[in-house]
Amino acid sequence: MNKLYTAQEVADKLKIKKTTVYELIKRGELNSSKIGKQLRVSEEQLSQYLNSSQQRARESGLHLPDSQPESSMLKRDYLLHSSGLILSGQTSPALELLQSQMAVHPDGLPILQSHMNSYNGLYALYFQKAHIASASLDRDTIRKLVPGISLEAVCLYEYPIGLYVQKGNPKNITALTDLTRADVILANREKGSTRRIFLDEKLKHLGISPEEISGYHNELVSDLSTAAAVAGHKADAAVGEEYVARQSQCLSFLPLETLPMYLVAETSSMGKPGFSALLEIVCSEDFKTSLRNQTGYDISHTGECIRL
Repeated sequence: MNKLYTAQEVADKLKIKKTTVYELIKRGELNSSKIGKQLRVSEEQLSQYLNSSQQRARESGLHLPDSQPESSMLKRDYLLHSSGLILSGQTSPALELLQSQMAVHPDGLPILQSHMNSYNGLYALYFQKAHIASASLDRDTIRKLVPGISLEAVCLYEYPIGLYVQKGNPKNITALTDLTRADVILANREKGSTRRIFLDEKLKHLGISPEEISGYHNELVSDLSTAAAVAGHKADAAVGEEYVARQSQCLSFLPLETLPMYLVAETSSMGKPGFSALLEIVCSEDFKTSLRNQTGYDISHTGECIRL
């Protein structure tokens, strides 16, 4: 009998990460079958992959190790070897929901998520290392980061961005200008993240130097980590989205502005396999309702397409 393996079982056999197994499948190097909603790799398909890898190694005169180093995977041209869609963006409930619905859509393709912030995601799109970038930036900024290319931006949702403060706001922080106070410590985000770009633009507009803010140079890489710093009294404030603040009983949220989250792709890609399925999902009432119920995001403009 031709045994079927899960992605984790294949990863264990090849001594690689499960995410690398999905990369191999998406690039078409490792064949797989869809059983219901799950991907499975048969014993025959796994043997074919191992034999082809050994053949390539013999032809190149190289010794094939037990498993390919992760770094060698990263040096490949992703788009040429991908049989799925590569989406750059940080983990979010919306992207997880989109991935799950793409997996069961009749015309859907597997989505490989490359975890990057908005700036680096658009940079990857510009250099054709990703098919789609999720970006929570204004349209003019997106155009400047991906110059000379016709783009399509699909609104995924809109959400409030603001300040995380400790429950009850004991230090009475009400605005970004309060970050300059001697008794306030900021938990900042890394350069290139939407939160950092938002903060830096606002500080420049207010005429505030970063050097006036305690903790400005203490960089963390997610809303969860900055929220934890504030909740744990290691900082007094951080910029982030409301959804994360609602997950903690130790935080209060001070809204500052509403931002859109876009899925950005080259206009020329929109007619290619997988993109129409993705757009159909985002525009569906099922997706919108699930997204609103799970996150509370504003879905008033979800599915709207904008030519950039």
